Amino acid sequence: MSLTFHRILHFIPLMVTGAVLFSFSSAVLGQNDVVSFNTATVEQLMAIKGADVPEAVARAIVVYREKNGPFTKASDLRTVPGMPSGLFKELNPVTSEDGSDVLYDQDTEPVLTPLKT
Repeated sequence: MSLTFHRILHFIPLMVTGAVLFSFSSAVLGQNDVVSFNTATVEQLMAIKGADVPEAVARAIVVYREKNGPFTKASDLRTVPGMPSGLFKELNPVTSEDGSDVLYDQDTEPVLTPLKT
């Protein structure tokens, strides 16, 4: 076999690994960078574009979800211990249309919440 053929064989596992990782990240984040707060890992929460999610808060979201069950409305995220109000605004969580999930969607317009008086 030629040296070039051996080099190609060397890169095939790397190309397959890259394709698998790309497919996995696309499936988790979706085409529009939609993240489910009910299924995301700590790493995925920390990687949300448009929000600076500290590791401690990402872990708190996952722990809260595991202890209390899935989030059913956007305001449920406010009850996560250590959730700063500024971060909640950055995340701009929305409830899915069918009411079964709470999502981060970078294309969603910010939701105006009434001020406490």
